[in-house]
Amino acid sequence: MRGRHHDTVVEDPEWHCWRLLQINYTDKKPENIFDKYCDYWYAWYDYTSKYNTAFFEATIKSVKSFLNANDESIQKTQNTIRAAFDSALRQRISEESFASSMANLVSARIKFVKFFGYDKVYNNLTDFFLVGNRALEPIRDNIHRTPSEVIPMNGRFDLLHYKPIVEQKHKTPLLIVYSLINRHYIMDLLPNVSIIKTLLKQGFDIYATDLGTPDSTYKDMTIDNYAHEYVENAVEKIKEITGSEKVSLFGYCWGGIFVLIHSAIHPENVKNLILHATPIDLEQTNTVIENWTKHIDADNLVDTFGNVPGWFLNMAFILRNPVEAMLKYWRYFSEPRRLDEIRQFFAIESWLYDSVPIIGPVYREIINQIYKKNLLIKNKMKVGSELVDLKKITMPILNIVGAKDDLVPPPSSKSVMNVISSSDKKLIEFPTGHVGLCVSPNAHEQLWPEVGKWLAKRS
Repeated sequence: MRGRHHDTVVEDPEWHCWRLLQINYTDKKPENIFDKYCDYWYAWYDYTSKYNTAFFEATIKSVKSFLNANDESIQKTQNTIRAAFDSALRQRISEESFASSMANLVSARIKFVKFFGYDKVYNNLTDFFLVGNRALEPIRDNIHRTPSEVIPMNGRFDLLHYKPIVEQKHKTPLLIVYSLINRHYIMDLLPNVSIIKTLLKQGFDIYATDLGTPDSTYKDMTIDNYAHEYVENAVEKIKEITGSEKVSLFGYCWGGIFVLIHSAIHPENVKNLILHATPIDLEQTNTVIENWTKHIDADNLVDTFGNVPGWFLNMAFILRNPVEAMLKYWRYFSEPRRLDEIRQFFAIESWLYDSVPIIGPVYREIINQIYKKNLLIKNKMKVGSELVDLKKITMPILNIVGAKDDLVPPPSSKSVMNVISSSDKKLIEFPTGHVGLCVSPNAHEQLWPEVGKWLAKRS
């Protein structure tokens, strides 16, 4: 579709995408097309054959565990079978040959995409569909959420201020910095499992960052820009609003990386530091996701797609154990459930797959500097021209880890306690997984009241 107005050509998105395909396909040599096609399908064959072999061996192990089961209860037998399958599958897909095969498939796919110009089409279509996604954000961010107001900021990110529930008891404001990977509302999922609400009831003044939905306009944002615009600006704005000289920082998952960066570079701003399931020392463990991530060519991925698609990580999470992903609904509903339990189950599922595009250059630097070279824990990571020296962190620190967390296992989070210079430091290793830290009933009965007490004594 074309139109003219004062000799200006106006192209609609569909025509533009089709034109890009035509331009990029023209003059491609047949032998190059064939080579790229063969490379991609060979990489696909190699990966799927290795994965199918691993899956088959895991199935055999689970059958053997069933045949060797004695007079155990049905529940215990099921748990034994699941454990045998999970252990065997994860062992195989964690192997170097499998991770290399997966990385080769991603690289072959990227070459295929770039050769035909699909990367340009993808970027145009992604921005188009994000418009609809943003239209839903006000609905998603208000239903079942703790009331908050948006503080105007100079930048591309929002700052939320939660409205008090009780009289404010603690003068030091608390800023929660979220991860790049999932949306911010995991800590305010539902009224009965809201960390935000729990801390508000204890009299804290709470602010939180919201990165929204990044589009292609974020493609040049480095980790230096991000740390300044996303964290430093938020800290300065809160100090301006409250009159407080310092702010307590709370970093969730990858958000913990950014509060560590800010605390090391600007310790004068930080009263207390809380880390929640934060990957810091990537040489301590080698989980499936960590191993795959270390093998990915982050430079090539970002150069091709700009921002990293949310579905890319969702697929990786599912492939850790596709059986669990397929059967979890059947297992969950195999016994009677209360309405509030069902609502929470689907709220968690919605959050898990409500993934945003990850800002490309920031992703690249985190993967290359932390996951591959482990520079953060070694005090060798650079943000812009600044060296992130964790020894400069002297404020009180609370480190929260999930003992059963297979995304950010305890050893990768705990090492920081031996590197920072703080004399007042506490580690809480709670018996649950990554998401369970936020939503499990036990965490809300035991963990978060304890966190509030720790923070209250230092605010």
